[in-house]
Amino acid sequence: MEEHDYTYKMGPLILPGLFFLVIYPMVVGAIYLVTRFSRLELQILILIYLVTAFCIFGLWIFAKSKHVRIEDQQIIFKSILGEYTIEPADVRRVVFYWNAKGQEIAQIWTKRKNFYLSEFYFPFPELMSDLEYFIEDHEIRTNLSGRLTG
Repeated sequence: MEEHDYTYKMGPLILPGLFFLVIYPMVVGAIYLVTRFSRLELQILILIYLVTAFCIFGLWIFAKSKHVRIEDQQIIFKSILGEYTIEPADVRRVVFYWNAKGQEIAQIWTKRKNFYLSEFYFPFPELMSDLEYFIEDHEIRTNLSGRLTG
């Protein structure tokens, strides 16, 4: 199996935040022109804006650092928080399901932690193909008919 590095798509995560960062000052400015906030109210609104901007920046850094690699003998999740390697023996089960929007999600159950792979990883179809080959090669249990083993 050829090794690929799958990255996390940040657009769906960051674009709403950037939209907020642009619209919020305009809305607050328009309301300020009409009602004239007190100094304390204005400072609270500025604090909310700065905290939100900091959180969006933190999410951007975290999402930018997320990667998944599926090699022959392991799945490697890597982010700014560190690297986590899953060996085939660590995987208890892989569950595939679809959310309300019809997007496929794969949940990897291990002895210690659960991991999720969703359409936020790019390129997702190739990631799912590599995961299916990994499951077949190591005879890992899944919830899909015809693939249940052991």
